[in-house]
Amino acid sequence: MIITIAQYVEALTSPDGRFRTLERLYPVKDESGAPLLSMPGHGLVDLEVMIEGVRHTMRCPLRCDGDAAAGLRGHVEKDRGLGGRFFTEWRVAEAEIVLFGEDGAAFEVDVLVRPTPVGEPLADFLARVSMREEREAVSRVSDNFGELARWAESVGTGGIAMHRVGVAPDGALSVKAFSATDETRRILEILGRGIGSTALQGEGGTEASEYDFDGEGNVRCVRDGGGWMYVDRMGRAVIDAVWTAATPFRGGRAEVETRAGKGLIDIRGREVLSAIYEEVMWDDYWDIATVMTEGRWSLADRDGRVLTAESYDWLGECSEGLVLAVRGGRCGFLDTAGREAIPCIYDDASSFSEGCALVSLGGESFFIDPRGRRI
Repeated sequence: MIITIAQYVEALTSPDGRFRTLERLYPVKDESGAPLLSMPGHGLVDLEVMIEGVRHTMRCPLRCDGDAAAGLRGHVEKDRGLGGRFFTEWRVAEAEIVLFGEDGAAFEVDVLVRPTPVGEPLADFLARVSMREEREAVSRVSDNFGELARWAESVGTGGIAMHRVGVAPDGALSVKAFSATDETRRILEILGRGIGSTALQGEGGTEASEYDFDGEGNVRCVRDGGGWMYVDRMGRAVIDAVWTAATPFRGGRAEVETRAGKGLIDIRGREVLSAIYEEVMWDDYWDIATVMTEGRWSLADRDGRVLTAESYDWLGECSEGLVLAVRGGRCGFLDTAGREAIPCIYDDASSFSEGCALVSLGGESFFIDPRGRRI
């Protein structure tokens, strides 16, 4: 059975009788009142919740079957060797959530839970200290990040993504997840560049780096009263529009939201993807966006062109150039051009990592390579 995100959100917002052991559980919401969630791939959704006053990440499967339960436990086993001051291990909460199908029948779902690392996102920290020229804070975090990078390499992770690193008030770092694409070198470049350099400020005709402290040149995303807008370093509006929600620019694109829906804009404020979608997730590394409308997912390029010939039940993050896709309850993989590189024939599948992906078919689990060949 495929579980929808709407079912999880409904369980979170009406938690009475829906949870077995997690007491006093409440969703963490954004400025618009929507629960905070992300999709890490592997047929999973992460929800931010408060449990007895402490913020946690709750990882839930989008399939309700034995393979999904085994996949969750696989995450626990994989993370067990990553414990330490940078990383907190998941724990399994068995049969934790009670959800209801379209026929009204109840079914129980296992989830993973772990405390959310405390601290502001690394990108937000860099933007703040850049504005105030807090060189000492940058130097302290730079040293800590170097140690974090060495630790990550020692435990064999796929890389560290900036948006998954938290910075505590004392400069301590914590990582909530790892990236299939290694951003470590780029983050170290940013930290090592210092504050106030020409390359950072983008002055004197020098083009600002796309890995600037602001996330994209001289443009910042700020809240103005009841909405969000983009301003320059002096606080002057650079795009003549205000959105109900917006994100910093990454790779020349930013996710924005209006009352009508979510979309994607370029650095000039032009709508690349009209704000009509229920979900828009921009991947600046692969230059693609996954979009959802009426519960169906499609893939689009940086110019807003829809790449997929048909829509899907679900699309995950792009890993090693392949996007995990679910169609008709079956799993496969799309390439970054929207083609079905590996047909949707599997009962279950995980995203690619180190050149292979774990799939299940007919009760048997095995690995495949990027061409769909069994390893």
